[in-house]
Amino acid sequence: MRFLAMVLTLLFTCSPVFAFQNEPDGFQGLKLNSSFEEVKSSELLCDKYYAGDEKEVDSYDFDLNLSNEYSVRLDEYYFDLDEPTQSLHGVPFKVLYANFYKDKLYSVIVCLGQAVVRTEDDKKLNMFYFRELQRNFTELYGSPTSTYPEQLEANDSYTRLQWEGDKAIISLRWIHDFPQLTITSVPLQNEIKEDIYKQASTEVN
Repeated sequence: MRFLAMVLTLLFTCSPVFAFQNEPDGFQGLKLNSSFEEVKSSELLCDKYYAGDEKEVDSYDFDLNLSNEYSVRLDEYYFDLDEPTQSLHGVPFKVLYANFYKDKLYSVIVCLGQAVVRTEDDKKLNMFYFRELQRNFTELYGSPTSTYPEQLEANDSYTRLQWEGDKAIISLRWIHDFPQLTITSVPLQNEIKEDIYKQASTEVN
């Protein structure tokens, strides 16, 4: 048990702190670590249709050296923003997901661009939106701290640009013809990792 405590101390208190310029604390008024009621009553989401469900994340999702049987549950809410469509740097969006851990906003996932891709022109428009977001984010936040693949051009199926800070992680993805943005709370991510490690230590002991 003492060994585990030492490991947790090294992981969560002695880890290097990173930051990037203009690091956000949320998304368009949705502040990370806020309660569900605070988020639901925000200007962006007030009176909007929503539906809730549970979502499981496990040790594999965080690259922890543990069996993926150790996991926690998030409360996930889907919000339909109706008309008029909202926008981010000129890129429209109509749907977002808000994930909560222990009634604190853990992450916001925003589905951007054309909601339906039926033609090659639809795909090209969404690719244009992705590149516009890439350009605007690089101007605002600086170069990404990591990319996949290494080149900064979207491929046919998947690309990820990521900015990792001490408050938030921004992930801009191109996923099968659609741009998607995820903003995640770093303190809550560390709390989840710690809770998963505690699960593992309890079973061992």
